[in-house]
Amino acid sequence: MLTPTRENKKKTLPSKDAPNESILSQTVLKALDVLECVANADQPLSAQQVAEGLKISRPTAYRLLLTLVSRGYVAEVDGAHFRLGTQALSLSNKVLASIDLPDVARPYMRELSDLTNETVNLCILEGAEILYIARVESSQSIRMMSAIGTRSHLHSTSMGKALMAFLPGEEQTSLVERLALAPRTDATITERDLLIKELANIRKQGFAIDNEENEAGVRCVGAPIFDHRGYAFAAISVSGPAYRISVAQLKAIARPLLEATRAISDRLGYVPDEIHN
Repeated sequence: MLTPTRENKKKTLPSKDAPNESILSQTVLKALDVLECVANADQPLSAQQVAEGLKISRPTAYRLLLTLVSRGYVAEVDGAHFRLGTQALSLSNKVLASIDLPDVARPYMRELSDLTNETVNLCILEGAEILYIARVESSQSIRMMSAIGTRSHLHSTSMGKALMAFLPGEEQTSLVERLALAPRTDATITERDLLIKELANIRKQGFAIDNEENEAGVRCVGAPIFDHRGYAFAAISVSGPAYRISVAQLKAIARPLLEATRAISDRLGYVPDEIHN
């Protein structure tokens, strides 16, 4: 079972209009000014143009531009000019994709929980992990618990595998190579070749099963949610104790689960190229 993480004590930051900015990083503020300057321009800018627009030195502007280029937030054009990079677009798409996701998904999650009388979880893909952002708990006395805000593994959870299965080829390959594939239970997939085969099968059937792979005594079935670009960025799972929910039952639950994830994806503007049965 997932256990809650210790909550960090919240720190209160000064408001934007607060006169005391001593705790703010001036370098980061300058870098953000440079990023906004490039983003707001109608055409690529030179380092000199950025410097003049922000009233900073050209060497400072150039150094900050190259730093942003190194992280993909700014792209270099013809060796002398700079435009907004794809990483900035990626972040904006992630923000757009996650806006109101729990609100959109919750009615479908409740229907799934009412239908199965099991716990339903919602997560998003966060780097090389999944991040739990919502859940609807089973009414049964023995039920699966997952604390909102906690993270879990990609290779051993149904939601994690479902998300990986639908990633673009190069991104999936890179991610699989980076994962440690640490054993969570005796059933965890710890060999890359086997994981790749599992992901191929998941992509064909549209859903993933966690057969006590992440936690002994717990089974889950998960399916991805797609954003308006067709990117699998979130997933929903139905989970329950292994003594109460068999693999055959998980496969039966997969059909209403897929109906729910498709409906949510539709609400987010996704137009599927292929429907998985």
